[in-house]
Amino acid sequence: MVISVIKKIFSIIGVSYLLCFSFYYTNLASIIIKNNDPIMKEIRRTSSNYELNYVNAIINDNNIIPGVVGIKVDINKSYYEMKKYGSFNDSLLVFQDVLPEISISNTYDKYISKGNEKNKNVSLIFKVENTNYIEEILNVLYSKDIYATFFVNKNIIDDSIDILDKIVKKGCKVELLDDLYKEDNYNKYNRLIKKYTNQELKYCYLDSENFEVLNNCCYKKMHTIIPNIMTNNYPYNLVKNKLEPGSIIKLSNNGQTLKELKYIINYIEQRGYTIVLLDDLIKE
Repeated sequence: MVISVIKKIFSIIGVSYLLCFSFYYTNLASIIIKNNDPIMKEIRRTSSNYELNYVNAIINDNNIIPGVVGIKVDINKSYYEMKKYGSFNDSLLVFQDVLPEISISNTYDKYISKGNEKNKNVSLIFKVENTNYIEEILNVLYSKDIYATFFVNKNIIDDSIDILDKIVKKGCKVELLDDLYKEDNYNKYNRLIKKYTNQELKYCYLDSENFEVLNNCCYKKMHTIIPNIMTNNYPYNLVKNKLEPGSIIKLSNNGQTLKELKYIINYIEQRGYTIVLLDDLIKE
């Protein structure tokens, strides 16, 4: 009886071994065939021609400028895509991103003042401390097909929360404007903003360096923004004098901004810049 059981066990082990060996051999043979396929050889031979090296984020003291993501050919996915058609075709190449080694994606203890200069993009952000001219500003942006990020004071959210709905309906983004971005405030307003806009908080805003805010936001994995162009009474002239690739342009919701906003947008675009959301400006 015992001998019979032992024989069955060894028989099962033997069959399992043969199956594993057969699977390994089949898989190995498949890899060899694939690697010797002319399509695969051509993909490997030419893949380096399509690669773009990443650019590391630049850290300067307490500031960071986002890098630029690289790309490389996904050799296996490209092969299977071309195999469907039986020949090499570079239009069927599949690419994958290569993140910079130094990246804002995992760096929250530095201030961001601008995007990467390699992309001729700029971003508009509004520091909203009252409800003046918000709808009129949104209408100007909408008429120009421009989207901006509005940092809205927590008191406005408490008293006039419907303003959030007006902002997002025009395709713009809402962020919190707070003194210190402490945990209690963050949790409260993150819930409110998510409820009314379906957006989570991603950024903190500062006019100048504040390590308490930076630490609070770093803890919550939020990027801290200090715009490199800060306007107030005469925004058009300031933008004209300081505009550069990657600029983050802070505007106030006042009468002068409303008066000059369309001219600011026109000037930026005439200089060959593209106005993008803050998310897109600092995206690597």
